[in-house]
Amino acid sequence: MLTAIALVLCFVHVTFAGVYFYLTWYHRYWDKRGVVTAKPLTLLGTYPGILVNKSRSLILDVQEIYNKYKDKHRAVGTFITRQPQLLILDPALAHEILVDKFSHFRDTITSSFTGHNADDKFVARSPFFSAGEDWKRRRTENVGGLTPNRLKLAFTIWEQSGRKLVEYIERARRQKGDVIETRDLSYRFTADVMADFIWGIDAGSLSGDVGELGAFQKTSTDWTVFAFSSMIRFNKTLVAPIMRKLFKMRFFTKASDEFFLRLTKDAIKLRQGGSGEGRTDYLSHLLQLQERGNTIHDSVGHALTVHLDGYETSGAVLYHMLYSLSEHREEQEKLRSEILDALDANANISYEQLNALPYLDQCVNESLRLTTPIGFFMRICTKPIQLDLGKDKTVDLEPGTTVMVPAFQYHHDDGIYPEASEFKPDRFENGAASAFNKRGCFLPFGDGPRICLGMRVGQLSVKTAILHILSNYLVEQTKKVPMGADTGLGIFLNGDVELKYTKLRK
Repeated sequence: MLTAIALVLCFVHVTFAGVYFYLTWYHRYWDKRGVVTAKPLTLLGTYPGILVNKSRSLILDVQEIYNKYKDKHRAVGTFITRQPQLLILDPALAHEILVDKFSHFRDTITSSFTGHNADDKFVARSPFFSAGEDWKRRRTENVGGLTPNRLKLAFTIWEQSGRKLVEYIERARRQKGDVIETRDLSYRFTADVMADFIWGIDAGSLSGDVGELGAFQKTSTDWTVFAFSSMIRFNKTLVAPIMRKLFKMRFFTKASDEFFLRLTKDAIKLRQGGSGEGRTDYLSHLLQLQERGNTIHDSVGHALTVHLDGYETSGAVLYHMLYSLSEHREEQEKLRSEILDALDANANISYEQLNALPYLDQCVNESLRLTTPIGFFMRICTKPIQLDLGKDKTVDLEPGTTVMVPAFQYHHDDGIYPEASEFKPDRFENGAASAFNKRGCFLPFGDGPRICLGMRVGQLSVKTAILHILSNYLVEQTKKVPMGADTGLGIFLNGDVELKYTKLRK
């Protein structure tokens, strides 16, 4: 009996020792290379929030390290679970990695999230999840449908959605009063404009009954929630990547894949049948790509790439911006004055005019900074490179090593943006966004060749919605909403965003 107990205890001891050595094997990786190391907080690495995000937050874990080392070092060695990673503390070094030395950091960590489930077809066709030459080809194909000239020709879609947004607000005010939950309102708008631009359909999110949630918006919401949670799930498995294959992990749900495949097939069939013929939108671009040899699965992959940016992140920036403007009456009035001056007698505005409104641009940039929908960017070293860490120190990075650029931390650093927690659009006056970007400290869309594909689409959606709302309504705050909703990628308003919409007298 005692022998059996001894054997069990010995087995447990050896097992725990094996697990311990597995988890801590690389913990001297950065020390050996002469890099200051943020000591792992636990066996789970520097960022326990990746694995226990219900009690901790990855963003706040990064903040803790950033605050401790930012004024002393350009970068610090960390561990994402057991994997060595370099946290970039100096925005200038971030710019170097994302832009100047991009060829050494071509791939993102998300490119390792595919190929574990044969049925996860569409995520593998997105440039966001692609690497190497596949990324280059897919990005080139995608960008062709999002050029400024194409968006200019498609601008009537945004204008039509803007008018529908005002009509929906009026119906909501008549039926339920002036206070409208603005998170829901924002996603209704982005659902409407993306459905029309990408698939040429009416999502029903603004034309249906007040409060009614149609199939397109419901599926889009479920799909994006699962996609963002998938980002966290895949990061958790960095401790043992074999689990991805073992459990056949997928990034998008089977139900959403089936929905968007059917939707894309139906939209193409309608367009080829003459409906919307000659229309300039993203669907017409997809048809052109199919004529050159793309498959229907390629088309769905490209469509979902645009939809992920244009629906979720744009909607998040929009309701945060409206909340900020409701809290800052002076800035709201200044922006409204600029918008009303730009509108002609018929309350119309051109694509060029909309994008030439300086204060609107400042307010959008400040909202992007405060919201930071994607809180960090991870890049994989793809070619050996030596980085200058300052104070006569360098580090040689080998292929496969990852770096993290903490955009959220840059955007909320009082040393870069005085009173960083405050909504101050004037900090972006006189083209300051470009200067901040070149310094590496304004990265709402990332930077360099892998900058967000949906950047122009997202900005156009937010600007159009703001234009139509502020030219028709005074937006007022009814209650304070705390920040704290943590997606693992960023921190957002936590709770219903109930704002009061009072019709302006004209």
